[in-house]
Amino acid sequence: MELDETRRAILACTGHVLIEGGPGCGKTTIALLKARQALENLQAEQRVLFLSFSRAAVRQITDRTGGLLTRSARARLEVRTFHAFFLEVVRSHGRLLTGQPSSFITPDRERELRADFNGTKDAWRAECERMAVDEGQYVFDQLAPTAAMLLEGSAAVRALYSSIYPLVIVDEFQDTNIDQWRAVKTLSRASTVMCLADPDQRIYGHIEGVDEERIAHAVAHLEPTCFDLSQDNYRSPEGGLLEYANAVLRNSPSPMPESVKTFTYQQRFGALPAEVVTHQAILALRNHLRGELGREATVAVLATTNGLVGRVSEKISVENVTARGELPPIDHDLHWDPELAAAAGFVVASLLEWPGLARQEAVTRTLHAVADFYRTKFTRGTKGARPTIQTVERAITAFADGKPLRSKTAKTLIAAYDMGMELIGQPVTDWQEARSRLQGSAELNELFKQVRMLRLLKATDVLALALTQAWDGTTAYTDAAATVRRALAADQLSAPEQDTAAVSLMSMHRSKGKEFDGVIIVEGAYHSRLLDAEWDSERTQANRRLLRVAITRARHMVVFVRPEDGLPLTGAP
Repeated sequence: MELDETRRAILACTGHVLIEGGPGCGKTTIALLKARQALENLQAEQRVLFLSFSRAAVRQITDRTGGLLTRSARARLEVRTFHAFFLEVVRSHGRLLTGQPSSFITPDRERELRADFNGTKDAWRAECERMAVDEGQYVFDQLAPTAAMLLEGSAAVRALYSSIYPLVIVDEFQDTNIDQWRAVKTLSRASTVMCLADPDQRIYGHIEGVDEERIAHAVAHLEPTCFDLSQDNYRSPEGGLLEYANAVLRNSPSPMPESVKTFTYQQRFGALPAEVVTHQAILALRNHLRGELGREATVAVLATTNGLVGRVSEKISVENVTARGELPPIDHDLHWDPELAAAAGFVVASLLEWPGLARQEAVTRTLHAVADFYRTKFTRGTKGARPTIQTVERAITAFADGKPLRSKTAKTLIAAYDMGMELIGQPVTDWQEARSRLQGSAELNELFKQVRMLRLLKATDVLALALTQAWDGTTAYTDAAATVRRALAADQLSAPEQDTAAVSLMSMHRSKGKEFDGVIIVEGAYHSRLLDAEWDSERTQANRRLLRVAITRARHMVVFVRPEDGLPLTGAP
């Protein structure tokens, strides 16, 4: 590989390093080359640690190692999410803080506890701290501060991790929160730290602990050798996408490059809605890229909100008829809300236990799982879920007391149990059989819609393996709900991202760290706007940063689907 002078200087640098640059500038590639160089001089038991924020980013980084590192070098490069690394630190050494073994409260269990907790947000935070200190039980958000505390407070723990990881690479450094920065800063005492950053890609400023001055903090504390790769673009060098994205970010004048197209829809009665126009855009873009690339292309459909993403998913899942002809259904992956889908999955798992349980116990377990699903909805902002929780809990009490039931959900589940369910020991088939029983009431219909996402979230393989081990060999799955809970919790933290589907739908925030051949950006007519004249300057600039992220996910082409009154994205000439 031919390296320019800047990249040769990066490899020659011996201390801490800060590399700044935009999407596709080669930050990850030079970091992997730096890791390869370091591994050549490390002891056999030593590793290079590469930290990132998401499983998608971990997958992207891991994929790029194939052509750069030997098999033995890849085995000694640990590419991990921050939370997976922090979980290991807390599980291994949390006893130093509490005097007892550490355990992790899974996100779904945390949401159930939060829904049942009568108190303010600050009171819940205090309760989480109490559980950590008194019981050694940690919720998701406690992992980072606890790991940072262990690294700061114990010279032995700090020395152990620095001896294992003499080089620590931090991806998307600009988005680190205060506790992640504390951990990195502490490791930098004995390990070399390499920070990769893009100041213009800071889209998580709304999250507590994230600081727009983080890069300045690194410069002040680490005193790194700094390199600027912002003029380089290897992801989409020909199409002008990065230049256009930067113009959107800065609201500067820019001609529309050939690699950017726009579908405009009308807002009058009878006109095609945004979701159907998006259906047309997906088919057109896939056809164009197939001709250009000579292969099946990967396409992402992005929007600012999950609501619009969900509506597009529902529309393209079926055939749509327009004046120009029929639009066939499009198979796609919907990157939606894995926690909510998992909570629905626990309900299905409880049904897999039915053939081995008496009627009272079987239905009661499932009703508890239904209530827990709506607890998850409540903690994610659906205030109307609380009455549903109360209705289901009243049904549980009435069922136990032998009193008449008013809940349609409870009546439907009892009728489903009485019909019988024959399972055959093939997890995928049995899962589909159990899932089919989740219909007949508004609450169950919502569950059915959410649990369908587990297939789309690529959890089927994980579930099938876990359920195979839970099959009792005759009629039912023993303790299936707990089995599924453990499998999905472990998968959420540590499993690698799956292969990119031909068509993927997700929010713009969720797209960060991913790459696609083409990207479609959808704007709603009344909500999910890209820009709005009523917004203040802070919100407008935040959305411009988000748009830059969305546009630069594409290698070859970006298509906008916008209402006819959409505001210009770039400045006037």
